[in-house]
Amino acid sequence: MAQSPKRLTRSTGFTLVEAMVALVIFSAAAMGIYSWINTNLISLNRLAAVAESEFVVDSAVERLKLIDLRSETEGVFNVAGYEVEWRAELVEPWRQGKTQQGAVGLYDFGLYDIHLELFKNARIQGSFQYRQTAWYMAREFKLEGDDDF
Repeated sequence: MAQSPKRLTRSTGFTLVEAMVALVIFSAAAMGIYSWINTNLISLNRLAAVAESEFVVDSAVERLKLIDLRSETEGVFNVAGYEVEWRAELVEPWRQGKTQQGAVGLYDFGLYDIHLELFKNARIQGSFQYRQTAWYMAREFKLEGDDDF
């Protein structure tokens, strides 16, 4: 009887092809994770910019509530490193205010269209528009028969 040739035993470990396949899979996973992290960082920076500009716009709106728009209709001021340029246009003419009973009130009202432009480092960062009611005390409070005082 003839002896069968001895079989070569397979050695344990990775072959070159297996190692290359593993590196390709690892590289693809690493690129996907890097891309995901990069996208999240870009979104985080955009969110921070939006939050900052929202703070600037809110501060500008509050500041413009203190300005008498009858005498000042445009200007520039700084808020948190931003330069805010604003312009106000009268949309509705000034009207006498009325009480609940329909009598002439103490205040007159006007409606303004406000345009804001935000600049940072001489580059425009945003443009906003809103409407604001302006008022002033046009008449003194007087009771009937108070002419002696």
